[in-house]
Amino acid sequence: MTSKPEPSIAICLTSHNRIDCAKINQEILKLNFRTPFKVVHACSGAQRERYLEDAFIWCEPKPLHAGAINLIQRSFALARERFAPDYLVHLEADTWILDEQVILRFVAEMQRNPKLLLATSAWTSVSPWRRARRAVRELVLRPTRLAQHQFDIIDFSTQFFIVRNQPELMSCIQDMQPDETRRAERQFFDAYVARFPLDTVLRMREREPVHPDNRQSCESLALYCHHWPASGTAVPRTPEDARGERPDAIGKREVLLKYPQISRGDALQRLLQATSFDYYNPGASRW
Repeated sequence: MTSKPEPSIAICLTSHNRIDCAKINQEILKLNFRTPFKVVHACSGAQRERYLEDAFIWCEPKPLHAGAINLIQRSFALARERFAPDYLVHLEADTWILDEQVILRFVAEMQRNPKLLLATSAWTSVSPWRRARRAVRELVLRPTRLAQHQFDIIDFSTQFFIVRNQPELMSCIQDMQPDETRRAERQFFDAYVARFPLDTVLRMREREPVHPDNRQSCESLALYCHHWPASGTAVPRTPEDARGERPDAIGKREVLLKYPQISRGDALQRLLQATSFDYYNPGASRW
């Protein structure tokens, strides 16, 4: 009896001006992990040529939310054209997952249940009042679907999610019209639920909700997406931020030190050995 082949997985990185984060992310995936992930990178910033990616595409810069959707679409299209993977994983360039088993675990769960098309987490929390209002509305408009509706989710995290390479789902993503007036997380959610029920979504409960409690990191998923390179280098957006602990919280360098087995790569070693961090992600915010 022959065993089923392991599903093929493509990691789709998207970046604008966090080029150093993107290089280290590639080094983590290509030089430090054992799983032979294909890595595709769509960039709208200073990087114009391939680094360690298996495939690279440069995209015209767009505003924040429209640009995020456009980069996802372009990276997915390239990954499907070049590699036809069974699953596509989206990671923003500064979102590092330092344990490959996290990705493999979610893919394995999706493999066991063909009904699951998407693995992601809720981006924002939903108030009890809003949940009740949505429940009443669903009861009136679609009572037959009430039992399978989930009232605690109104958006999907786009920082890190996994999708099955299924034609209808891919069409759903590619048909989205990037809209700068709406958050990317809500655009993705609305497009998805217009075509698929929420019971096709594998919820990454460990990180829910992403904002605000798990915005910068989620240790149970070995996921770190700080915007500052090292402790003490954060630049708060508001005076309220400055009064908190975040400016002194660990940065990307301290995260790497927590995972000493992740050590290969020129960009990674440069960050570990740096005495100044002025070079890191020039032009990118550090809030």
